[in-house]
Amino acid sequence: MFPLFKMALNYKINLSGCYKIYNSNRITNRTLIGAFLRKKLLLLFFVLTTSLCSSQEIMVNDTTDNKNLIDSLLIDHDFKNWSVRLFGNIKAQGFDLANDDVQLSYIPNNLYGIGIGVATRKLILDIAFNIKDKTTENTDRFDLQALFFIKNHSFDFFFQIYDGFNVENSINGNSVFRGDIRSIATGIDHLYLFNKNAEYQTRLLMSGLESEREDIFSFGLGGFFIYNQISADESIVPAEFAPIFNEQGRITKVTSYGIGVKGGLAGLYNLPSNFFIGVRGEAGIGLTIKNIDAESISYNSKNPVLYKLRGAVIFGYLLRRFYANIAFRAGYNSSNLGFGNNGAFTLLSGKLALGYRIIGNKKSN
Repeated sequence: MFPLFKMALNYKINLSGCYKIYNSNRITNRTLIGAFLRKKLLLLFFVLTTSLCSSQEIMVNDTTDNKNLIDSLLIDHDFKNWSVRLFGNIKAQGFDLANDDVQLSYIPNNLYGIGIGVATRKLILDIAFNIKDKTTENTDRFDLQALFFIKNHSFDFFFQIYDGFNVENSINGNSVFRGDIRSIATGIDHLYLFNKNAEYQTRLLMSGLESEREDIFSFGLGGFFIYNQISADESIVPAEFAPIFNEQGRITKVTSYGIGVKGGLAGLYNLPSNFFIGVRGEAGIGLTIKNIDAESISYNSKNPVLYKLRGAVIFGYLLRRFYANIAFRAGYNSSNLGFGNNGAFTLLSGKLALGYRIIGNKKSN
């Protein structure tokens, strides 16, 4: 397993993605329309999420009896269902800006991190801290991920801030580090699995908890909401490539809001000697608002279509109170920026977690 993780760390990640922010002090019709559409999207996401969550009575498959809703949804009062974990990861968010002549890739410089986390039957919460190399320019980053589940419903939440990117190009392969470029990304993914055990049992094994030793497979439907922002002190396009991009492509800020629907599948397969493997794949389509600020112009992209792909593979081992697993995840969001420019946003990660399951008596309420 450790050689596998070493291979993951030595694997060069080529990331892509592009999202930016629009800020204008003038109140124009375009500004008013953009604000109205953002409110409509947020209202639609709230309605969809409420409908999905209310499609069946919310119940918790554990021993807690607390009537407080948040407490009952997220807190497990039986310490036998708790585990603590240490992990090392390689994780990055990046983005691409491209036209017919060149592709610019914005890649974080230092991809490795270490972290701590806790896991229960209901929630997995990991917080990672970046490892910096004093001999080179570094990307400052913060990563937070939370996974939780209610019956057949699975929710994945992430929040990430990256400051500083290497800018590579498709013409000569050279790169330059830009410390002024900032990327902020957050979002939540929801998937309703028709057979809840496919995801639920995989999460139990990832948390080091006992699980039914059977192979499980299921299809699912759900939705997602994402927010991405890219900003810089000046155009994110290096000066030598500025003539290749039109004025709409010489971007300084962009904000993108997206909402959509998706379908997916998940499976759990038990292997000999306490090993297991879990797989998950999703594909979705949605609508997005892209407010773009370039050097000399501000505009809203007219093409609202957003394409989304996600996948994960988890390989793990469970023995009594100790467990270990290695997970590989990938996500890709792509959308047209208009005026012959295209953008994409990518998440790639690999994580090795070593955990210990807590043994204790049930906590009284």
